[in-house]
Amino acid sequence: MPSNAPHSSYPGATGAYLGAVLVRRLGCPWVLRQETERSQVRVGKRVWLPFLRARRYMQSRESLLEYSLTQFFKEAERYRP
Repeated sequence: MPSNAPHSSYPGATGAYLGAVLVRRLGCPWVLRQETERSQVRVGKRVWLPFLRARRYMQSRESLLEYSLTQFFKEAERYRP
């Protein structure tokens, strides 16, 4: 599958959105990395990897439940200072 296919950007866009939701709703900062997909969101003393979570979430139908984005948010929310 060519990397310029329209759906190839879905995990990146989803990760960016998930990170933005963490930042906006929890008031926590981005920890930017040179490679965008390695960027993190710091919640309390922990860092969360929204791009990695989104990529895993979109791997297969089974992974939609195993790597729930809602569950990811709720878990991160527990660490809000």
